[in-house]
Amino acid sequence: MARDERGRRVYDWWSGHQRLFGVLSTLLLFGKGDDARARGVTSLALDPGDTVLDVGCGPGVNFPALREAVGPDGTVVGLDYSAGMCHRARKRVRKAGWQNVHTVRGDAARPPFETQFDAAYATLSITAMPEATAVIDAVYDSLRPGGRFVVVDTRPIQDAPWNRLNPLFTPISRLATNWQPDVDVVGALRDTFETYSLTEYNGGTLYVATATREAEETADTTTSQE
Repeated sequence: MARDERGRRVYDWWSGHQRLFGVLSTLLLFGKGDDARARGVTSLALDPGDTVLDVGCGPGVNFPALREAVGPDGTVVGLDYSAGMCHRARKRVRKAGWQNVHTVRGDAARPPFETQFDAAYATLSITAMPEATAVIDAVYDSLRPGGRFVVVDTRPIQDAPWNRLNPLFTPISRLATNWQPDVDVVGALRDTFETYSLTEYNGGTLYVATATREAEETADTTTSQE
């Protein structure tokens, strides 16, 4: 619970310092964040009319791309436990005049709704959540059969010689973003979902993981490098 409260405080603070957060993210992600987000939205394979959940939506940065993908007949639901971030997200929605984009404040490990989604998306949020495995289980349960969960997130640098930078980047990220570097999100996705694929950036520290809930269990795992 202490880590939950710290996370809320951290992101309530960041909700009022979005430009600074953008600069920090660009530096820590070596400028690849936008590329990863774009690939993530494409990997969702959304159709017009779909309902998509944005897990840890923050200030709603993903809303424009998600709404464009589902169209005016679809629905975007953003979920975040930071009051400050939810305020920013709702302000974005009001300014844009979107009627089919909604923001809900709540714990992603215990979603405050029973909606079934066609897809779910999480960008740089799962590893800031102390109960990451419970979040992944909750997302799985909220997806319709065949639904996709795409996660854009980070982990310690995997490849040499760049992994020598981990002692520098890890404490900075932990302090600034409530990052939980020991959380194995990729492993949890692999263990929970029937299929998954992985695309890596920046020596494996930034990745796009696509996991699919299927009616029939299959074994399909691929990894690519960029």
